[in-house]
Amino acid sequence: MTIVEAIKQILRYNPAACVLACAPSNAAADVIALRLSVLLSNKELFRFYAPSRDRVTVPSHLLQYTFMNEDRLFSHPPLDIVKTYRVVVSTCLSAAFTLGIGVERGHYSHIFIDEAGQATEPEAMVVVKNTAIASTKLILSGDPKQLRPSIHSAIASELGLNVSYLERLMECEAYEGSTDGSTG
Repeated sequence: MTIVEAIKQILRYNPAACVLACAPSNAAADVIALRLSVLLSNKELFRFYAPSRDRVTVPSHLLQYTFMNEDRLFSHPPLDIVKTYRVVVSTCLSAAFTLGIGVERGHYSHIFIDEAGQATEPEAMVVVKNTAIASTKLILSGDPKQLRPSIHSAIASELGLNVSYLERLMECEAYEGSTDGSTG
């Protein structure tokens, strides 16, 4: 709810804002899209799903916010249409579609990664490295003290992939001495 309210306020006070909202799972991304769908039309909000996503697993209300190709697989509209959406919602990994179709880095003024405490750092970097520039506002939300990323490989865990980007950032000097994540 907090992310949706933040997006709502950004769109209200900055008509030029363009938002990419991501989460590590389709379920979490769907929650964001469903809550935004109450506020935005299907000309303003686009929910991107990977082509492999089974249509029956998608909340029926969100289908109007998606795009399907001639083979009835989830896809994306042409680049010029994608760039008109005020908000695009996807999983962290699927956010790479933007770069793949030619959306230039920096197009999105604000990037949200919800449940960032559960996203692996590589998942988060798919979003950040493919879409952000220095002026992009990056908002990470989630609790690094709750669920960590799900890693099923002992080698990946040994290499630190069981620590989320959010958790690693919270270990930085700026947050030193803070038990609740606040500074000062």
